[in-house]
Amino acid sequence: MGAFMKIFIAAVLGLWMSAAVVAGESGLLRTYQPLDGVESGEIRIEPVTCYSGNLHSDWDLALEYISVKNVPPTRSEKPSGDLNLASTSHLTFDTESQEDKPLKLYMKADEFVVTKAYDREVIVKACLECVRRVLPPKLLKTPLTFSASPENKEWMSKIVDEFNRHDRSKVFYGEP
Repeated sequence: MGAFMKIFIAAVLGLWMSAAVVAGESGLLRTYQPLDGVESGEIRIEPVTCYSGNLHSDWDLALEYISVKNVPPTRSEKPSGDLNLASTSHLTFDTESQEDKPLKLYMKADEFVVTKAYDREVIVKACLECVRRVLPPKLLKTPLTFSASPENKEWMSKIVDEFNRHDRSKVFYGEP
């Protein structure tokens, strides 16, 4: 085999192996979502299994997936809508990382709306309980920052302050 062929094969193998590393790994991850308890009238914090095409870090994807639509399959003749109150209320969660600075947890509530028959404070607390449940132990004391529209900023800041002071090893909203 000539030198050119050896270099060519080495290059192809190198590209193939690096593509697997860069592309990430697909699979299932677990998050929590605040679901509309249609029959009970109470918000249920439920574990939800989601599919991801790139599991680069499961906990931060689990954080983002708190806000993904949840339209479960059903045998009902009537289609069910999105049961996820984070999704219907337009609350999203993410992380912010900057070089030489600690990781930040972030809630975006700029377009927050109440779409179901629950108090706005209860919806936010239920969503924050989902955040608490997906955080790894090393981030349980990481403060949450947020953005919100002027009409929501004041009342939400009280809930976020309460969440940041709360012992996150214990339930923030709902039953243990």
